[in-house]
Amino acid sequence: MARDHARLSVHIWDDEDFVQLSAVAKLLYLQLVSQPKLAYSGVLDLAARRWARSHPDLDLAAVRSALAELDAGRFLAVDQETEEVLVRSFIRRDELWKQPNVLRSALRSAFTIVSPILRGALARELRRLPVEVTGPAPMVAARELEAGARTLPASVTAALDTRASRRPAVAPAALLEPVAPPFGTPSANPSVAPSANPSAKDGGEGSGERETGVSPLALADKEVGSPPPAPVRSGARTRGRRPDVPEDDQRATATGSARQARQREAVRLVSVHCPAQPRRVEQALRGQVVELLREDIEPAVIAVGLRVWAGKQLPTSWVPELVGEVMRARTLPGDEAARRELATAGTVERMRADAIADDDRSPVGLAVRGELPVHADAAELRAVLDAALAATVTPGKDASTAGAGVAA
Repeated sequence: MARDHARLSVHIWDDEDFVQLSAVAKLLYLQLVSQPKLAYSGVLDLAARRWARSHPDLDLAAVRSALAELDAGRFLAVDQETEEVLVRSFIRRDELWKQPNVLRSALRSAFTIVSPILRGALARELRRLPVEVTGPAPMVAARELEAGARTLPASVTAALDTRASRRPAVAPAALLEPVAPPFGTPSANPSVAPSANPSAKDGGEGSGERETGVSPLALADKEVGSPPPAPVRSGARTRGRRPDVPEDDQRATATGSARQARQREAVRLVSVHCPAQPRRVEQALRGQVVELLREDIEPAVIAVGLRVWAGKQLPTSWVPELVGEVMRARTLPGDEAARRELATAGTVERMRADAIADDDRSPVGLAVRGELPVHADAAELRAVLDAALAATVTPGKDASTAGAGVAA
């Protein structure tokens, strides 16, 4: 049955990240959440031409640009290959999880999603629902979605059947608040009030992880290559816990630090390993890199994937696929020049990680820990290493010989 109305929170206009979107992106988001064919899972067929016809003063390019902006800001997940769009937090923000029959319909429609990108995004959203209210069904469904099930599995049906007996007669008020795990998926859908604190939004809509991007500070203003703080996982105990501060507050603070570290690293990787791009493209690239860093993917591999992307005519949403190719086979392009450039980028990134881990303050260590040249090619990266190595050569050594060794 098609929807005949849509819920919209009056507080959406107080959400800083939504307000920062362009006017066209805001309009398109409201248009999508009010589509009659929007499934309970939040998925919708990609129909940019049809949506554009609702706006006589906009062309198709403007609508597609707004889609890309919403995708980069994590308000939507878009897969151009399967022509599907997901309003990421629709189930949670429209409070469908409070209604057993509607939740069942949402989970059933989730298994019709073709795109693995959208399936993964929805699985992360399902894991954010309050299990005390929903029972185990969303968690089971998340696992089955990632496993590739195409119809509602029996395991999910069984979990749904246990829901009523486990659900409290009246859900405590605390359970009705949005869950803020250490780091995960987006959190702003206009159907309910978005959080006023972006740092607690778990890297999604209304989160600093939209990568509007603050450039790294100059080397003179910070310690070169200082290691980022380690992320704190939910439920984990940390050393040096302050007894006078609630553990949840300490965890949120540590999570914010980890999020900021990933943002800085994403800005650095995109700046060093990609050619100059329009602002929105850079934002989209940083968003993709943050997601990869969240999965603990090695920055050296991400750097190679970014350089592969820079040599192709592909949308930014393909960056994870290219990084995945590198991870699976470490396959490099056939021409020797490109192979050398990618190999150099990976080597420099690994040297940088080792130098940070070992607190290496030798000239070479400081060189790779510092800010590498923006949009650097392989020759520039090698020059950084050669210059640093030359500074370490003792008076009795030949600097040119040492530099040749690094280049080799």
